[in-house]
Amino acid sequence: MNTALKWMAAGAAALLLAGCGADSGSSSSSAPEAELVGTYAVKQNGALKELIRIEKQGDGYVMRDKVRTAEWSEPKMTMKPVTREHWTRITTDKENTAFVGVASEQLGIFKVPAGWQKNGFKTSTGYFLFYSRGPVEAYKL
Repeated sequence: MNTALKWMAAGAAALLLAGCGADSGSSSSSAPEAELVGTYAVKQNGALKELIRIEKQGDGYVMRDKVRTAEWSEPKMTMKPVTREHWTRITTDKENTAFVGVASEQLGIFKVPAGWQKNGFKTSTGYFLFYSRGPVEAYKL
């Protein structure tokens, strides 16, 4: 429980800051964050369940979800590229971990090397969602 609280405290502050102006420096679709465009699932009762979709929109990204319905929602939030500084605030990772991420004030989606671990969380897929309750393993479909 203590580990989860550390993630939540670090993440809540960092995600608020991440939504406040992280600039990728380029609006090109060749930006590293472009590889995060797609549909993501989480495991629920041992089965994969589609949960969010990241789409490119203008100079940024938007997220749609299937939290309350079987169909994709209207765009729920704008997401911006996560800088190294924001990554460190969100994860407390001070290593030179390779990552790509986009985040809003409420949610972040990240790609890291498969097997990456920090604060008791480990991702076997290399993808994870980060929100107020901490990190959750994600599966890119």
